[in-house]
Amino acid sequence: MRRSMVGAAVLILATAASGSVFERFLSPERPADRAIMNYLELAKSGRASSMDLANLGVLIFEKGFPGDAEDYLKAALKLDKHNYEAAYRLGLVLQREGRDREAVRYYKMTLKQRRGYAEARFMLAMAEERCGRREAAIRDYAKAYRYAPQLADPKRNPLVYDSHLQTEAVLRHYQESAGTSTLPVTEIDPAAVRRMMAARPEAAPAPPPPAATATVTPASAPAPAAPVRRPAPQPVGRALPGGLGAAVPPPATPGPTPTPTR
Repeated sequence: MRRSMVGAAVLILATAASGSVFERFLSPERPADRAIMNYLELAKSGRASSMDLANLGVLIFEKGFPGDAEDYLKAALKLDKHNYEAAYRLGLVLQREGRDREAVRYYKMTLKQRRGYAEARFMLAMAEERCGRREAAIRDYAKAYRYAPQLADPKRNPLVYDSHLQTEAVLRHYQESAGTSTLPVTEIDPAAVRRMMAARPEAAPAPPPPAATATVTPASAPAPAAPVRRPAPQPVGRALPGGLGAAVPPPATPGPTPTPTR
C-alpha cells in the first residue's frame, strides 16, 4: 500500500511539474475549471484522495485532454486498487481512444469489485465485440440486460445501434430469463400482510432480574446439631437418694379397715 501511494505521488508530481498544457486553458470564471484548479491544488499538496483524483481525471477528459485524464485515473487506482469507479472511468477513456483491449482489462477490474455493475458489463461486451470476441460479448451483453433490462432499449441506450450482436444477445437474455420465469409469487393473505406492514412491532419485555441466592461458604456453614440422647425409660416408682436409679416398689393400696369384734 505504501509503495502504491509513493508511486501515485511521483506520477502526480511529474504531471504537475511538466506544466500540463490543459492548465493554460483554465479560467476561474468557469465552474468546471474552478473544480479542476481546486483538485489540482489537492493533488500537488499530496492531500488528494483516490476519488479526488478520479473526479479530476473525468473533468480533465471532458476538457478535451484524454492523456492527462488517463494519468490521473491511473494515479487514483495506485492509491486505491479497489476504487472500481476509477477503473470504470479509465476503461471509458481508453475505449474513447479506440484502445478496446486495454479497456477490457479495466472493465473486468471494475466487475471484480462489483459484479452487478450493469453499465460496466455492457461496455465490456462492446469492447469485446470490437476485439472480435463474439461469444464473450454475447454472454456479457446478456448479463448486462439481466441486471438492467433498460440497457437493451435503443431509446434509453443508443449504443445498441453500434452493436451487430444484439439479436443474439437479446435472444440469449430471453432464454436465460425464460428458463427461470414463473407466475408472480403472491402472499397467502394480502390483507394480513398489509396489517403487519402497518403495525409497529412491540418491544420485547425485559427479562426479570435473576433472583438473589444466598451462598453459604464452608466457614459460615452452621455446625451439625448434636444428637439428642433420650433418657432410658424408668420403672414407675420413686428413685432412691443419690441418683442410683434403684426403684422402690410403690406402696400397696390400703384395703378396708377391719371392724373390731366384741
